[in-house]
Amino acid sequence: MTFTLIELLHVGKLQEGTVLVWRRKIEGSVHRATVTRTGIQTADGAIHKSPSGAAKHLNGDKPVDGWKCWRVESTNKLIDELRAR
Repeated sequence: MTFTLIELLHVGKLQEGTVLVWRRKIEGSVHRATVTRTGIQTADGAIHKSPSGAAKHLNGDKPVDGWKCWRVESTNKLIDELRAR
């Protein structure tokens, strides 16, 4: 069993205001988003309940495993690594 994004906030593995980064090597782009108490806010102001929802939004509505692409900017750690119980 793994943590959800909101559970990561509740147990202190992520904090509100944490900046996440998704470096897209093929496209040559970098996306940044901020963890809020209700999800992930992308640079365009949209709030997403999950990392995958935020990544899909930034990927032209094509599915992406957000747990495997978003990293905590300050540590470069994948958020997927944070959710193992």
